[in-house]
Amino acid sequence: MIERGSYIGFGLPGGVVALSLVFFGANYTPWLYQTMPMLVFAYLVLFLPQSVGTLRSSLLQVSPSLEESARCLGRTPWQTLREITAPLIRPGFISGFVLIFLTAIKELPATMLLSPIGFRTLAVQIWVATNAAAFVDAAAAALALLMVCTGLTLVVLSQERA
Repeated sequence: MIERGSYIGFGLPGGVVALSLVFFGANYTPWLYQTMPMLVFAYLVLFLPQSVGTLRSSLLQVSPSLEESARCLGRTPWQTLREITAPLIRPGFISGFVLIFLTAIKELPATMLLSPIGFRTLAVQIWVATNAAAFVDAAAAALALLMVCTGLTLVVLSQERA
């Protein structure tokens, strides 16, 4: 039920989640408004389903007979997790982490509405520079974003072979 509930946030636009949290923060928890915990919570609502999906599919691919065999050979549950299950799900875990990072680094509405004053991500920097008609600065930030995303996409693609 918790897993399925996490997918609700995936269908919501970042602006809707951000505006909801702005309303909640401004009216009920003003000490949390425009703080990193509020921004991290928005990112969790928006991006946790991506990680849950990749981790779930990795866990479903682990054969229970492997874990049962390890237990029959005298391994404790923690040893089985560490020596059998974790190495098998590592590619899915890494892919989920990178997928969340790639999506979060491009998120603009939630970051602009909920981040602390002065906190700028590459996406915010591109937006601010474009609004100021500083296209050279926007291009530099866009190139940096492109390079980070390309490198991390190659990491995800390398996990397919693992």
